[in-house]
Amino acid sequence: MKTINYIALLILIVSTLQAAGQEQMTLLRAREMALMKNESLKIAGKQLEKSEAQKAAVKTMRLPSFSATGTGIYQNKDFEMELTLPTKTPNLATGELDPNILVDPSTGTPVIGPDGNPVFNMYAWLPLNVSLSGAYLAGVALEQPVYTGGKINAGNRMASIGIEMADENIELERMKTIAEADNAYWTYISVFQKVKVAQQAVDLLDELVKKATDAHDVGMSSRNDLLKAQVGYNNAKLNLQKAQNGLELSRMVLCRVTGLPFNTAITALDTTVMVNAPVELVLEDETIKQRPEYKLLQKNIALQEQNILMTKSDFLPTAGIQAGYNHLGGVKFSDTEFTNTSLNVLASVKIPIFHWGEGVKKINAAKIDKEIKELELGKNEQLMKLEAEQAKLNLQLAWERIRMNETALEQAEENLRVARDNYEVGMETITDLLMAQTNWQQASGELIDSRADFKLKETAWLKATGKLGISER
Repeated sequence: MKTINYIALLILIVSTLQAAGQEQMTLLRAREMALMKNESLKIAGKQLEKSEAQKAAVKTMRLPSFSATGTGIYQNKDFEMELTLPTKTPNLATGELDPNILVDPSTGTPVIGPDGNPVFNMYAWLPLNVSLSGAYLAGVALEQPVYTGGKINAGNRMASIGIEMADENIELERMKTIAEADNAYWTYISVFQKVKVAQQAVDLLDELVKKATDAHDVGMSSRNDLLKAQVGYNNAKLNLQKAQNGLELSRMVLCRVTGLPFNTAITALDTTVMVNAPVELVLEDETIKQRPEYKLLQKNIALQEQNILMTKSDFLPTAGIQAGYNHLGGVKFSDTEFTNTSLNVLASVKIPIFHWGEGVKKINAAKIDKEIKELELGKNEQLMKLEAEQAKLNLQLAWERIRMNETALEQAEENLRVARDNYEVGMETITDLLMAQTNWQQASGELIDSRADFKLKETAWLKATGKLGISER
């Protein structure tokens, strides 16, 4: 029954691994997958698309705009009124119409009425009924800006700067993503190496327990030595379990960064953390200026310069032309329908004259914004230089730590070899051998940690100098 249970458990484990899938991983592969998966990078890409769309929209401001309008009116009550109009008589001499004014025969002067106006011989009575029920007005119009005080030019330049800033933001997110992928990858590799060291320690102590057991059985060693060997073996197994748990966690972190399912089995092609001595690290002013953070700060200043011009344009003269073609219909005057179709052209000029200093104040505020951005650039430039210098020193220190740990491991290996040989011939106690075993394992772990730390410090140096790319090192 137990055999059947073991077989079923084995089948379950194999099927789980097959369902999870296998992924062969390299540093380059981890970076590429992280770049494809990273949400912040996708957002930065959408921001670039938005900036390009905004620039395309701003370009259309130079072009004429066409519009069509239509207005309909319904009014349930007509306009009704009566008009009394003076009359005129034809002048045979001039061929024109003269006012038909009443003249006093005795004086030969016009008769003036109580209202102070001349009195006419005859008046015309005109009843008027105006109906707007069903009236409508339809037309098309064309508008063309001629001069906008430089607002369109400034808007175009701001849109172009926005695209450049979106590009730099994408590069910044790429560097952050690559750094995160490097961190997850080298952490996984280093923990994998620690698992191997922990397994070697378990194998060595398992062999020691067997030798101690044989020696105790033939009376060549005390039971205390056997117990010490067993305690060391149990501690080694516990350390192996901790390392395996750490490996599982680091695998899941790497899966998260690269976008893989958490149950994916990862096979890293880099079985060890290989490091090379850092070349001469040169830090110059131009190095900092390659960073996307620095370029973004510069673009902010350029953006504020255009904002100043945009603010000025609000208080400069503007000119434009409008042409329209309109048709009016549905209007009735005393049951007679009235229609009219006309073409009109308008030219307008607006000249700001006095706004109580509003323009000067707004322009000064825009200039202060620019000065703030310049101060931010100076401040952050110093911080970026300091960060790069710190990354340089950290990388150099990480290399020195590797060299020291390599020497320490060589000594620990030699000490373990000597202790094992001396224990075999009874010249050292099992306590000395266990201590040498512990020192060797610690030295191995320190060397693995220092090499992984060097890789991370190398990534930090490249990021601080704006050189971190996708190419594998």
